[in-house]
Amino acid sequence: MIRPFNLQQDKERLCDLFATLIEHHKAYISHGELQMGIATDSNTLTPNFKEVWHQYLERQYTDPQTSIRVWETDENGTLAGFIIFGTRDDGAAPYGVIYDLGVLPEFREKGAGSQLIRTALDCFREQRVESCYLESGVNNHSAHHFFEQFGFRQVSCVFRNKL
Repeated sequence: MIRPFNLQQDKERLCDLFATLIEHHKAYISHGELQMGIATDSNTLTPNFKEVWHQYLERQYTDPQTSIRVWETDENGTLAGFIIFGTRDDGAAPYGVIYDLGVLPEFREKGAGSQLIRTALDCFREQRVESCYLESGVNNHSAHHFFEQFGFRQVSCVFRNKL
């Protein structure tokens, strides 16, 4: 079941879910995690990455252009997935951004990820947004294939020079 994120009820559970995902699947790391200070490179999390993600979640939650949805199992209310998405209007036309999407491995291929991404895309369509962007770790090939099923196509590569 997909529902809106509730700060009091879900904050710690969502942070724990994110930590589980990223600790066990380093391919999730993209330039966003590097820029935020969650990771130092594509394989190494910072010691305080959970605290940094807490702060990120707070910023996203308080942004009126951003939405957070969680996916709970029906049987016991386990928080098993989430999506953070929003609209931006600093381009030629308003556009959508999927900031984060994650589903625990044991709940993948059961429709959770598909339902979450459809939720975001439907919201964008309702707002008459014509383009949606997301980023993904360079080695997160299973996610890339998943996104392509929804019409996403790679449009750029991000390079980094660690000075």
